[in-house]
Amino acid sequence: MAGATLRLSDRDEEVTGRLVSIFANRIGGRLVLHYLVDLPGPGYQDFEYVVSGPVRSMTPLTPAASWHEREVHEQYGVEFTGHPALDPLLRHSSPENGDLRSDRATGHVGVSHFLRVQGEGVCEVPVGPVHAGIIEPGHFRFSVVGDTVLHLQLQLFYTHKGTEKVFETLPANQAVSLAESVSGDNCLAHAVAYCQALEEIQRLEIPPKAAAIRLIGLEIERLVCHIGDFGALCGDVGFSVPAAYCARLKEDLLQASVKAMGTRCWRGIAVAGGVRQEITVAGAQELRQRIRTAAEDFFGIADQALNTPSLEDRFEGAGILAQKAATDLGVVGPVARACGIALDVRRDHPYGAYKQSNFDVPTWHYGDVMSRARIRVMEANSSLQMILDHLASLPEGSSRTPISSHASGSAFSTVESPRGELLYWLQLEDGRIQRCHVRSPSFRNWPALPFAVAGNIIADFPLINKSFNLSYSGCDR
Repeated sequence: MAGATLRLSDRDEEVTGRLVSIFANRIGGRLVLHYLVDLPGPGYQDFEYVVSGPVRSMTPLTPAASWHEREVHEQYGVEFTGHPALDPLLRHSSPENGDLRSDRATGHVGVSHFLRVQGEGVCEVPVGPVHAGIIEPGHFRFSVVGDTVLHLQLQLFYTHKGTEKVFETLPANQAVSLAESVSGDNCLAHAVAYCQALEEIQRLEIPPKAAAIRLIGLEIERLVCHIGDFGALCGDVGFSVPAAYCARLKEDLLQASVKAMGTRCWRGIAVAGGVRQEITVAGAQELRQRIRTAAEDFFGIADQALNTPSLEDRFEGAGILAQKAATDLGVVGPVARACGIALDVRRDHPYGAYKQSNFDVPTWHYGDVMSRARIRVMEANSSLQMILDHLASLPEGSSRTPISSHASGSAFSTVESPRGELLYWLQLEDGRIQRCHVRSPSFRNWPALPFAVAGNIIADFPLINKSFNLSYSGCDR
C-alpha cells in the first residue's frame, strides 16, 4: 500500500498511511472534520477533529489533501493555515445568490486565479469548457513553448449538482437511484457502495446469492468500461479498426446484460439488503457464453493493437506519471497500478463475494499511456475469470434481506469501481440521511493529470487525458 506520513489537524498526531478523504460534518452545534486514512494493518480509520478555529493544512506534507481542504474551505468556511493555494474549487467566482450548503460559515468565496508562466516564447492555450462532441465541460489552460507543454491548469466543477446536499432530502431506503446517477457509466459501483454503507449501519449481511450477483454486475461494468476505454485510446491515434471493434464488443456486453437482467448498465439492480432481480440458470448460461465470446474477441484485437508499431510509437513514453507524484497525490485505480502501485480495494479490503475470491492485482511500472492501456487489458482478463466462475456456481437461496427503514448511525463503504477506489460515508437519523459524503476516484485522480501532461506536446493531450479516462460528473457530483 502506497502511503505517506500524515499530520492530522492541530493535534501534532502523525500516522503513516494513505489519505482517503477529508470532509466536514455538522453534529449538533459542532463542526467536525473527518480524516479517513488507510493504515497498514488496521485498514480504514476515521479520525475526527472538532473545528474551533483555523486548522493547520495537511497539504504541504500530503499533497493529496489539497482539493479536499479547498472543498471544505469553500463549503464550510474552515480556514486551513499553510495551504499553498486555498483558491475556490467548486465556484470559479464570487456567488451572486445562494450557497452550496445552508450551513456555510462565510459568504464570500473569492475568484480563481490561473498561474501565469512567463518567459520568451511562452504562450497560453485555453481549451474548453465547451468541447467538441458530447463530453461534459472542463477548462484546461496550457502554457506552452512551441508544441511543448510547460504547465497545465485545470478548472472543473462546471457540472456541480450539489448531490451530497440532495441526499439529505431523501429517506435512506430511497436514495439508491440518486447514488446511481452520480456517474452514469459506473452506476452499479456507486449503488453498491451506497448500499454497503447503509447495510453496515444496520450490521446486515446480505445473502450469498445477492453478493455473487453484485460481483458479477460489478465485473461486467469493469469489463465494459475497460473495453470501451481501450477502443477510445485506439480511436485517438487514428487506429479506427480496433476502435470500431471495441465499440461493437461493448455493445454486445450491454445487450447481454439486457437479456439477463433487463438493463444495459445494471441500473436498479442493487438495493439495500441485496439485489432486486435474480439470474436464472438459463440466463446465467447464456450470459456466461456471450461474455466469454466478447472478452476473447477483445483480447485478440487488443494483442494485435498493442503490437502494432504505429500505435506503440504513440503510446510508449507519452503521458508518464512518475510513481513519486502518483504516491504524493494518492492516485487510485488503473492510473495507480500503471505506476507500479498495487492498490485494489477488492483485495486489500474485500467486501461481499470478493472475500472468497482470489485474483492477482496487475501492475505496470512505466506510468505512460501504454502502461494504462495494458493494465486495462490485464484487468479485463481478471474480470472475465471472476464473472465466469461466479456464473457457473451461483449460490442457492434468497437474493434479498429485509432492511429497517428507521435506522440511525454512521458508516462508510469502499468499492473498487472501474476508475478506482470509490467511497461513500453515510450518517442516518431515524432512517433519514443527515450527511452523505461521496469521494469518487476521479476527484482523487484529476489533480495528477497535469503532472502526466507536462513535457509532452499539446497534440498528445487528448490521448493522455483519455488514458486517465476521468469522470467530470463523478468528480463534480
